[in-house]
Amino acid sequence: MGRLLGASLWILWLQPYWVNSQQRNGDQQQVKQNSPSVSVQEGGISILNCDYNNKLFDYFLWYRKYPAKGPALLISIPLGMDKNEDGRFTVFLNKSTKHLSLHIAASRPGDSALYLCA
Repeated sequence: MGRLLGASLWILWLQPYWVNSQQRNGDQQQVKQNSPSVSVQEGGISILNCDYNNKLFDYFLWYRKYPAKGPALLISIPLGMDKNEDGRFTVFLNKSTKHLSLHIAASRPGDSALYLCA
């Protein structure tokens, strides 16, 4: 029997997701993910992006959710930092463009999940 060999290609699923919170004056703060899904080759770098519309956040969180499980905190970054690393995961924060991104180095099939920024 022949075996099929080759590089595996898998998908990190990102569901567009808005996180809303209320300020005391009633204005809404929102965080928005930009891409519905990301495809990356095993071993590559995955980059997931998120934008926010208000400077009043103190910190940002990235969660990872596997099917049939609840979301688990993956990495966070306080507003005062531009970069935070934890193993293969790095989050970058650009305050001037109100943008943050999660970089996953050496992507693996086990990284395939739903990622949420909040």
